[in-house]
Parts: sequence; C-alpha cells; structure tokens
Amino acid sequence: MKSHYQYLVIGGGSGGVASARRAAKYGASTLLIESKALGGTCVNVGCVPKKVMWYASDMKHHLDLAKDYGFESVDPKQGVSFEFNWPAFKAKRDAYVKRLNGIYERNLTKEGVEYLFGFARFTKDGKVEVIHKDDQSQVSTFTADNILIATGGAPVFPTNVPGYELGISSDGFFQLEKQPKKVAIVGAGYIGIELAGVFNGLGTETHLIIRGDTVLRSFDQIIQDTITTHYENEGINIHKQSNVSKIEKIPNSNLKKVTLTTGQVLEN
Repeated sequence: MKSHYQYLVIGGGSGGVASARRAAKYGASTLLIESKALGGTCVNVGCVPKKVMWYASDMKHHLDLAKDYGFESVDPKQGVSFEFNWPAFKAKRDAYVKRLNGIYERNLTKEGVEYLFGFARFTKDGKVEVIHKDDQSQVSTFTADNILIATGGAPVFPTNVPGYELGISSDGFFQLEKQPKKVAIVGAGYIGIELAGVFNGLGTETHLIIRGDTVLRSFDQIIQDTITTHYENEGINIHKQSNVSKIEKIPNSNLKKVTLTTGQVLEN
C-alpha cells in the first residue's frame, strides 16, 4: 500500500465505491477507506436487509390466508404454530449481507482499487490519517491529488428528550438478536412505516407515534390516508398528534416506559 494516491475516497457506500471503481478503471491509483463494512447503508442496514425482513413478514401474511385459498392443513386458527424464529432468520440474513460485502471487495480488487478498513480523519496539513479498524494502535497516513468525502449520513437522536439514549435507530433494528414482544416506533417517515409493518406482520405488538394525523406526510394525500387506514385495520396502534416527552427504564425489567406529550404512557 502506497502513501500517495491520485484519488482517495473516504466512505465505501454506493457512491464511494462507484466513484473509486470508475477512477481506477480510467487508470488512477485509487485508495478507498471504509470504517465499517463495504456497501454502505443500503447493503448493511438499509434496503437489502430490510427487504429480507419484509419478505418474512409478507410470508406470515400469506400463511394466515393459506386456508382461504384451499390449503386446508395450514390454518393458524386450529393451533398450528407459525412462530417466527427471529435469531435463526437474523443469522441467515446477516450471512447474506456478508456475502454481498465480499462481492463488493472482489469488484474493487477487479478494478484495481486498494481499500483499507479504518476511521479516516484529516490532519492540519491536509493529509488523511487512518486508524485501522482491526488494530486501533496502528495508524497510517496518506496524501492524494484528489479526495472524495462520501461518508453518507447518520441517524439524529432527539437529545432534548430525557432518556433518548434508551432508544435505538433503524441501524439498531438490524442488531436485535431477539424479536421484541412490543415496540414503539417514533416517526411517520417511510423508514419507520416500513419497520412498523414488518414488526406487526411478524406478530410484535406495534405502537406508532406520529406528530400529525397521517403517516408519510411528504407523500400524496391519497397515499397518506390509504396507508394510515390500512395500518389501523392491520392492528397497528397509531398515536396521532403525539410526540415523546420522556423515556424511562422500568426497574427489574427489559421494558421502557414511554411518556407521550398527550399524557399517555406506553410500556414497551
């Protein structure tokens, strides 16, 4: 690994990887630095694993309907268990994502892109210093003719809400080792709505806390009204005109007490 490159990319998500591969394809010496896993949000904690979870939730829905379509032995009402094995499914989902990480690595190698896993930062003199991921005592310094910052975004927590640190972001959803019996999801955006549907479909008691009267408020009104009504009919508890005022841990329990601005209290 050299100390100077023509092109250096900080961030191994979709944009960073595509840019690095294109530069290398045109002959530039290229180094890509990624602090977590190649593929970025979409591959690791976004589109890909979310769709895998959605398919599982959708499968449960089809099982519930199977008897109505002639599959007489598949009848949840007759005591047939359709309990979802979250840990086993998570292991398969994570293995699938890891395989995709490997594909990204091989594609970079094929195009001649060097890559390093670590946390990059700029020094005062404009160099890029990288703390290695596997050995944080090891630090490498690089210079480059051109540098692309492609680090993407990060979840923003409502630090003004007491107890906010007791909650998780959508990233944390993919780290859950067990299926929760009850969840409270805060927000009416598409990520929260997707995860609410997955949880509810798999049998978790789901509470959705939204500030307005409909979900997906940046979408067309017909979409807002249709999805809101559908979710209510599916059994999702939608708390409208609400926000979280505080979160507290319940002693001797894994549950949290969520107090809403309406005064309502949830235990999840």
